[in-house]
Formats: sequence, structure tokens, C-alpha cells
Amino acid sequence: MTLKVFQCTQCGLALFPARYFCPACGGGQWRDCAVEHGTVAESTVVRHRVGTHGDGDVRLASVVTSAGPIVIARLEDALRSGDAVSLDVDDTGRVIGRAF
Repeated sequence: MTLKVFQCTQCGLALFPARYFCPACGGGQWRDCAVEHGTVAESTVVRHRVGTHGDGDVRLASVVTSAGPIVIARLEDALRSGDAVSLDVDDTGRVIGRAF
């Protein structure tokens, strides 16, 4: 699935997740904006998760999308700040980042 952010129809501000009203202009009408890539801002590795045993490390990153909003994505590979990634949404609704 394609990742979608939300763009205010009044002023053009893109946000994620959606909000009832635009914080910039107060508008309440939104259009979906598909986002296919972004740039890693920061990344981390989660080694221990509550309620799991031996499921392995999970790599997460703050990704600045091409439309502007920052999303948290699960990375398939170890990436660094500044690396370009493609973005999509898996069957469970998680945002996935893959190296270009």
C-alpha cells in the first residue's frame, strides 16, 4: 500500500497523521497526498520489547517524507541519517522504509 499524508486544501500544509483542523490556517478540508520516498533523519534499534522473547532487533527511523511531514518507519536494513528510502505501508498498517 502507498503511504498517504494529508494536505490542507486551503493553504497546502501537509501533515501526518490527519487532524481535524489545519494548525496553520484553521481549514478543515484535506486531500490525500501519496508519498513514496523520504530521507532518514534519525534511526535507532529496539533490542528488547515488552511481551516478546527472541524476536530480534527492530530498526526504526524518523523519516522526513518528500511531502514534508515526518513519519516513524520500520527499516529493513541499518541506515544512517541522510540516507534515501522508499516508503510504503505493509498489510498490518506499519510504515516500512527500504533503502534506494
